[in-house]
Amino acid sequence: MRKKGILITGAAGEIGDTLVKALAEREATQIVTLDLKPLSAELTPLVIHNQGDLMDEALLARLVSEYEISTIFHLAALLSTRAEFTPELAHKVNVEGTMGLLKLASEQSQWRGEPVLFIFPSSIAAYGMPDLEIKAEYPRVREWEWNYPTTMYGCNKLYCEMLGIYYSQYYRQLATERPVMLDFRALRFPGLVSAFTLPSGGTSDYGPEMLHAAAKGENYACFVRADSSIPFMSMPDAIKALLKLAEAPAANLSRRVYNVTSFSL
Repeated sequence: MRKKGILITGAAGEIGDTLVKALAEREATQIVTLDLKPLSAELTPLVIHNQGDLMDEALLARLVSEYEISTIFHLAALLSTRAEFTPELAHKVNVEGTMGLLKLASEQSQWRGEPVLFIFPSSIAAYGMPDLEIKAEYPRVREWEWNYPTTMYGCNKLYCEMLGIYYSQYYRQLATERPVMLDFRALRFPGLVSAFTLPSGGTSDYGPEMLHAAAKGENYACFVRADSSIPFMSMPDAIKALLKLAEAPAANLSRRVYNVTSFSL
């Protein structure tokens, strides 16, 4: 008999570190993690860790043969800066990897007879404006406005949102019998700041890098203009937002993709 499990991909990353700790405090269900890298010694006792590639179909097949996956937190991604240097690899990891996991979640939903909850951290990179003049006219944007990303990472995130909505609402829509749909939910995060982990390749890394340098008494040469300002959020607030979204009754949600933010830096 398969054991019940919560799957976290990209668990060794910035969000994963804090999310694993938060889930371990509140969940009796076994936490199963997947990442190319090993977990820290602090996290290892809290989970069953699988060190491997998200694109490894045999590994994913083994996981679902051992666990009845009820919830997936899909954190694994190639972040924005690296995605610009290797756009083809970014598409493979960010889009094809997500597609494979959505397919897995859909199959698990059929097997269980109830939706698998699929939580996806998206990004404000899904937005794009042509110039600063237009940006000044829109100090705030709604989820459906200006979805014209100008980076590979933003394109990947926006498309994966669309895939999640498709698998939640339209999958096999021409079939005689409609399948059990998965339950996709996404948050478009701003830059995230963690006191415990260093940033790992995002465009907004200058914010947390400045704070970490200041905490160590070091100088920091910032690559953005002095008048630049973008939204940020502390990691504890980001994890709280993810968990609140995951716990919300489906009937209380008006959409599948939400903006979330906190302060600007």
